[in-house]
Amino acid sequence: MGLQTKKPSLEIRDPIHGPILVSSEEIRIIDSPYVQRLRGIKQTGFAELAFPGATHNRYSHSLGTFHLAGKVFDQVFQDFEFQDLAEKTRFRFILRMAALLHDVGHGPLSHAIEQAMPDRSEVLPNSSSSSEGSRTQATHEDYTEAIVMNSSITESLKSIFGKDTPLTLVSLIRNENRNSDLFLAGKQKISLFPVLSSLISGEIDVDRMDYMVRDSLYCGIPYGHFDRDWIFSNLAAVERENQAFLALDSRALYAFEDFLLSRYHLYLMVYFHHKSVIYDEMLYQFLQTDGNKTRLPSSVDAYLEVDDYWLKSRLRQAKNPWAARIIEQRPYKMLLEIHSDQAEAEAKAYADDVEKKLKQAQIPYFRSSSSGLLSKYFGHNALPRNPIYVLYRDRRFTSGHHPGLSMELLSEATDLFDRYKKKRIIDRIFAERGFD
Repeated sequence: MGLQTKKPSLEIRDPIHGPILVSSEEIRIIDSPYVQRLRGIKQTGFAELAFPGATHNRYSHSLGTFHLAGKVFDQVFQDFEFQDLAEKTRFRFILRMAALLHDVGHGPLSHAIEQAMPDRSEVLPNSSSSSEGSRTQATHEDYTEAIVMNSSITESLKSIFGKDTPLTLVSLIRNENRNSDLFLAGKQKISLFPVLSSLISGEIDVDRMDYMVRDSLYCGIPYGHFDRDWIFSNLAAVERENQAFLALDSRALYAFEDFLLSRYHLYLMVYFHHKSVIYDEMLYQFLQTDGNKTRLPSSVDAYLEVDDYWLKSRLRQAKNPWAARIIEQRPYKMLLEIHSDQAEAEAKAYADDVEKKLKQAQIPYFRSSSSGLLSKYFGHNALPRNPIYVLYRDRRFTSGHHPGLSMELLSEATDLFDRYKKKRIIDRIFAERGFD
């Protein structure tokens, strides 16, 4: 079966993007209980304790990401020669669905909740994924895969977009091309996997494009803003060796650098805020010491009940000092905070001395290190799985596929990755009380 609706049948109002147009087929997926579950999960977890406005949820973020996926598809593939309109329509909706469902398996409140997830084999008993190595504990990505591949949403996806749709979506979300035939397009059978995957999970992806602006708005801070429209209008797909890769016109290189720095600062100022860090740590301690063994269900049907309210109910019911601290908002006090590069030994030595004194005074404490890195895709002496290119309007480099244009790897077009290749460490010590 295929998409029959030619005109959007619903308009969703979003505070970031304005009207989000949705077809009747897409509404079936959006209205599914798995997507609706995300209404009960805050996007920034414990960050609302530092930024009171940060009460927005992962549902609104998923809708925003879904909307941006359609916009960026229209820009990137405006010159690509698909076999026909049906093929183009299919890939556009595949990208939008992957963006919508990318967080559908996320757990409540904090990434720390993944400590309570079951064995991976219980969530994905028939998984053949090769990218996870010897890991045994499930992650939210595993729940996402299980929901897409084996839930009530699966049949809806198949009936609307075709029987291979769930596997296609999981391939994009997990950045694993599990069936290369599913991504071939055009008369030349060009693989669209690299460019589509980059747009879902890459250096310039729609996930970041939404959450940076959304989180900065609700946190009430300037960090996270960037020139998205200029970046969007300068994106394209380039073909190399029968594959399509994401490319950025050199005119938008400065905007891209600003985008990277905005995300970097957003992490340091919001996601690594000391209140978020200490509450994440207390939740971790609760999960490690909970006598009732709070664990997330492996069944995707039972997982529908797992949201922030589910977790907070267990915290309120628990006879556990860490649960009481979280509910009553009695965190450990921050005694020390040092910002440094990973090579600065003097800062580490000072923190070591404070830690030693706490041990001698027998004062319970935590030591936490948050690592901020400009990019997880570049600057590590290895090419990313799906490289991104920069297009130039001169002939310094050659590109047989694009006469009149030249291009080079994004990692070679800017020195920002080299200048920020060191991790930024925020070393903190939290204690039950200060020194007497």
